[in-house]
Amino acid sequence: MARPTVDINEKHSRRFTFRMTPREEEYLAQLMAYSNQSAAEVIRELVFKGRILQPRIPVLDQQTYGELKRIGNNLNQIAKKLHMERYPGNVEYTIEELKSKLDYIIQHLLHDR
Repeated sequence: MARPTVDINEKHSRRFTFRMTPREEEYLAQLMAYSNQSAAEVIRELVFKGRILQPRIPVLDQQTYGELKRIGNNLNQIAKKLHMERYPGNVEYTIEELKSKLDYIIQHLLHDR
């Protein structure tokens, strides 16, 4: 199956060349690494769309954020029941389990970078 044709108005057929200082080139390289895009894509995003580039979040970080959110929800539920004085007998165990998970995640986040 052949590649679909691109409308002539949508095709990137014009070339524009410009010069940069080494400092500007380094900044462009940082933006490219930050957004995981090519130089042309970074420049188009900033010039024509006026957007600040969003970093690509690795899957591991997404899972970590999800786990932190679940831990926060559990702690909120425990706090609510404690304030209502209706808490289960194993609340100390649950708190210790959540604390150990949180410590584990924090250690991995601190030593991962």
